[in-house]
Parts: sequence; structure tokens; C-alpha cells
Amino acid sequence: MAALQALALLAYPVLVYLGLEFASPRAVALATLALLGVRLAFLAPARFAATTRAFAPAALALGAASLVSLVWNDPLSLLLAPALPSLALLASFAASFAARETTIERLAAAQVGELDAGERHYCRRVTALWCAFFAANAGLCTALALVGTREAWALYNGVISYALAGALFSAEYLYRHWRFRRYVGAATDPLLRRIFPPRT
Repeated sequence: MAALQALALLAYPVLVYLGLEFASPRAVALATLALLGVRLAFLAPARFAATTRAFAPAALALGAASLVSLVWNDPLSLLLAPALPSLALLASFAASFAARETTIERLAAAQVGELDAGERHYCRRVTALWCAFFAANAGLCTALALVGTREAWALYNGVISYALAGALFSAEYLYRHWRFRRYVGAATDPLLRRIFPPRT
């Protein structure tokens, strides 16, 4: 079910693009709200809190955009919605610099345990890198919503932005293993251990 929810979020740009071709913005907004409502209604109580936390930025963005379009019958808020999760993540990652640990430090420590000073410095730089990515992605999403064609908007938000995020994650993942050679039982460890043997 979580996979279906993730797929629905990934397909949002395509669904909005096709919906606006054949229906009013208000109808598309109503359909989006109905899908969100059905998804929440069928969540098991035990999984409701965890699922809500995991998908909160995207769900809130879609819900708020849909409500605005439902009231005003204007497609712009539906087109701006993909920028909102990036802005939420940007705010979360950036705010973590004021905490004891940045977001990436916290995630890395949960995976590998205690981090040394070099690893903590690296994690802070990776947090800054993701902040830059989220800012650029939100800017491109917004520009395409305001001045781009709907075809370009759907292509970028439905395919290209996810490909760029995946490429950044993969490149950082490989570089991190080359640099630190720490293996903690991940599924990729056997292959990466052969490519980047632990330093002795």
C-alpha cells in the first residue's frame, strides 16, 4: 500500500496534466482531495501516524493546492504544488544547522553508529548540498508553473526532477563509500566492498 501511495505522488504531475486537458481545475482539485481522503480512510490505525509523518510534506502540499483550486477554479495552485515539498524539505534541512546535528548527521548516525569529526563535517556539507538541490528544484518547479508549458511542467515534475534527485543520491552514496569505506550490512555492501576495499 505504501508503494501505491508513493506511486500516486510520483504520478501527480501526469494526472494533473491529463485532468486539466479534459476537466476544469475545480474538478481536478476535487478528484485529488477525494484520492487523499480515500487513502487516509483506508490506513490502519497503527500505521496512520507513521504514514502521515512520512508523507506529510507532499500530502499537505497537494491538499492545500487542491483546496485553493477548488475554491477559485484556477489551475495555478495545482501547478505550484510540486514546489511545496521541496520548500518544506529545504526548511527542515536548513533548520537542522541550528541543532546539535544536521539532518544528514542524524540519518548517518542511525545507520552506522558513532561518527568521527571528519564524518560529521562531511555530513554537514552533504546537508548543505541537499539544501541547494531543494532550492533549485523548487525554483524550477515554480518557474515552469508560472511561465512554462504544461508539457514541460509535467515532464520535469513527473520524470526529470526525480531522476536528478536519484542521480544526486547515487553519486553521493558511491562517493561516501569510496571516501570512508564503512560497511554496516547494507544490501549494496558486498559489491561496494569489492570495488572499494576497506583500508587497512
